[in-house]
Amino acid sequence: MLDIQKIRADFPILNREVNGRPLVYFDNAATSQKPQQVIDKIVEYYTLYNANIHRGVHALSQEATDLFEASREKVRAFFNIPQTKQVIFTSGNTHSINAVASGAHVFVQKGDEVIVSAVEHHSNIVPWQMLCERVGATLKVIPVLDNGELDMKTYVGLLNDKTAFVVVNHVSNALGVTNPVEEIIKGAHKHGAMTLIDGAQSCGHMKLDMQAINADFYTMAGHKMCGPTGIGILYGTEKALN
Repeated sequence: MLDIQKIRADFPILNREVNGRPLVYFDNAATSQKPQQVIDKIVEYYTLYNANIHRGVHALSQEATDLFEASREKVRAFFNIPQTKQVIFTSGNTHSINAVASGAHVFVQKGDEVIVSAVEHHSNIVPWQMLCERVGATLKVIPVLDNGELDMKTYVGLLNDKTAFVVVNHVSNALGVTNPVEEIIKGAHKHGAMTLIDGAQSCGHMKLDMQAINADFYTMAGHKMCGPTGIGILYGTEKALN
């Protein structure tokens, strides 16, 4: 059995009262609260190690750089990523998506098609609309069934030799539905298309294995998985990143 009180004790903000009652927080789809361990580590960094990483040869810079790279290794191991160079730190999930979309013209040419789903966050629609306008590609949309699941039959019908990129979220921030991303990726790869999975909502709630999922790109938000604001992760296969 989960010891809820022990878990709550890790989060100092839950000691607050709101309207005369102990705080109950349900808005994790927007941002998660921070446990004491994370707060303490942030304070420790600014108290003991604060210096530019990869930018200096003095003691503090070296210590900060070592800590930075150690955190990259922890991320690599946690998500079963083959190499640390495939862990790219960004300012957040949206930054990660934009980084891929802004360079995706190497994959998407005039006349190609990009597929997104009807339940994407606007941050995972607008960059692809802009890409399609920029290169002269067409944006196709996977519809949603009445139960909130993606219409996979229609998705299979959308796939063709013009499909260059498929972009879907792993878990919907609006509906909470988990999409069959492995199946979606497998279908895309059959047609030689690249894939990006928006993992903003999945990274804090599911055990993720990047090698098993097999996406070309996968994006994550640190602040939705008990990490600090202003940090995100972009994972890519070595081939895709190159």
